Order: sequence, then structure tokens, then C-alpha cells
Amino acid sequence: MAPDDTRDAAASAALAAAALAQGRSLHLLSLALLLPALATLLLAPGGPARIACLALSLVAGAIQAYHAVRSGLDAALFTHWAQCWSAPAAVDVDADLQAFDQALGSAFGQPARTPRPLAERVRGALGLLRRQALALALQGLTLLAAMAAG
Repeated sequence: MAPDDTRDAAASAALAAAALAQGRSLHLLSLALLLPALATLLLAPGGPARIACLALSLVAGAIQAYHAVRSGLDAALFTHWAQCWSAPAAVDVDADLQAFDQALGSAFGQPARTPRPLAERVRGALGLLRRQALALALQGLTLLAAMAAG
């Protein structure tokens, strides 16, 4: 890979890692919303509409937590790739991505996936972050609806 392409790959990986790191803040906010939802459900559940909203808020929180774990893993991977590809040594980004796919397949006992370019991986990882944010929004809205249903 040409040096400019390697620098571009390192920059893309670093940008993705920085964006994905924001998932931690989303997760902490989600945990803060989890406490009043659980307390209300356990201490003052209210009517069926309120219970349904609180339950949906908890489910949305669980979905957010799953995406937070995935975003955190991807942030660590993109950080690693950005550091490796920023080094002055000769780097083959495509070979690194292919080796990662093979290792991932081996770890989970599955055949290696079709190689994906870095840009597609970045889009996919940022999609995780978007879904995490949407789950957080749903969690907050359903908690507000539960309070309004009082």
C-alpha cells in the first residue's frame, strides 16, 4: 500500500476510534437512566401503561449496553490499527484486515468472512454507535412516558 494510502487508513481508523469512544459517555448516561427506571418499577410500579413504559425503558437500556460493549471493542481495535498504521515501517493494511478476519473466524469457529475494506468497517462501526444513541434516546423517552403515565 502506498504511504499516502497508509496514512489515510491510519487517519480513518483514528477518527473512527475517537467517535466510538463517545459510546462510553452514552453508556454512562444510560446507566444513570437505568436507576430511576428500576427504582420506580420496584417501589412504585403504577398502572399497566407505566409498567410497560418502564419495561421498555429497561429493554432499551439492555440494547444500549450491548451496543456499548461492541462500540468499546471496535474503539480498541481502531485505536490499535491507527497506531500500527501510523508507524514509519512498511504496512499492508489489507493484509492486517484479512488477518484480523481470519483470527475472528478462528476464535468463534466460523469460516473467515469475505474481506471488507476499511471504509466499510468504519461505516459499520459508526452504525453501531448510531444504534447505541437511538437505544439511549428510546430509553429516555420511555422513562419520560412512564413518569407522565404516573
